[in-house]
Amino acid sequence: MMYFRRSVFIALFWYLHSIVKSSLSIAGSCFATLPYLLRIGESRKEVTDGYPDPISSKTADDLPPRSRGLLFNDIERCTGCGDCEHVCPAGCIEVASEPGAHDSRIWVSVFDVDFSRCVFCGLCVDICQPMSLVHTRQYEGAAYQLEDLVASFGRGQVTEEQREKWHLARQRLSAPQEGA
Repeated sequence: MMYFRRSVFIALFWYLHSIVKSSLSIAGSCFATLPYLLRIGESRKEVTDGYPDPISSKTADDLPPRSRGLLFNDIERCTGCGDCEHVCPAGCIEVASEPGAHDSRIWVSVFDVDFSRCVFCGLCVDICQPMSLVHTRQYEGAAYQLEDLVASFGRGQVTEEQREKWHLARQRLSAPQEGA
């Protein structure tokens, strides 16, 4: 077998060659980023818009048609079924209901949406049978306190006085039917 030995000069040449090549690569990277740092040239301008943009401030009309804004619940249409609460992956919806004035009506006492936990996936809107829960065109929901990000749509807890009135109303409605 014949062994080829590299000469010292060839090894030194490749060593110096790799140093020059890596130095040129580093210098090229620096020269490529320098215009961005110094904001030189038209194509090197900043592309991020400030918020709020003073020139072309976005309105709800500028949003795409399928955009998902903050949630709104029409409590008059809501049945209090709780499907939206069960399907929510973030657990940001809380629903509590109880029997209403009539046997067929449900009193939705609590319907809270915690926007600090909401991921705006739209699953709750899709599953809502009475279509009372919708995404609005409002996209700004900033608040200073975390508690301010909870939207309450419920009617409030039923008082004992209301329960008594409803009980009497149910008795009046059922009394003539029993006698007939």
